[in-house]
Amino acid sequence: MKNFPIIDKETGREYWISRSVAVVTFVHGYDENEREYILAEQRGLGTPDPEFRGCWCMPCGYIDFDETIEEAASREVFEETGVRIDPNRWGILSINSDPKSDKRQNITFRLETTIRIEGIKLTSKNSELNEVSGLKWIPISDIDNYKWAFNHEELIKDYCS
Repeated sequence: MKNFPIIDKETGREYWISRSVAVVTFVHGYDENEREYILAEQRGLGTPDPEFRGCWCMPCGYIDFDETIEEAASREVFEETGVRIDPNRWGILSINSDPKSDKRQNITFRLETTIRIEGIKLTSKNSELNEVSGLKWIPISDIDNYKWAFNHEELIKDYCS
């Protein structure tokens, strides 16, 4: 067995340490002319992955204790972009559990939703310090013009083809 428990000294609660569970969110936006966009963020100096600073990615992050994957997706999108999405509006695209696909061996749920983008203001004021340095709705037709973190460019292409 390669996982183990830790006891929180303050609460006495037991937590098992093993592979982490994360979410990647595909927030598709459509404008008044029905052009398709993907909500993206530029990784800032506070990102824990220095090799991806300045690169673009879709909102993503870890699932907190006592949180569903849909709640985690909504929380991550709000924290990193300021966009509020009802947790009931997410659909699961896929799950990646391959331990060789990520240096941290995360188990990643990929979720999607579609929204209208008129009047939506993007803000990273709720994110961790310097985690996000830029936000935008990137037209699907332009994703090749950006340098992407993780494997998000391939995920977008796979999902949108």
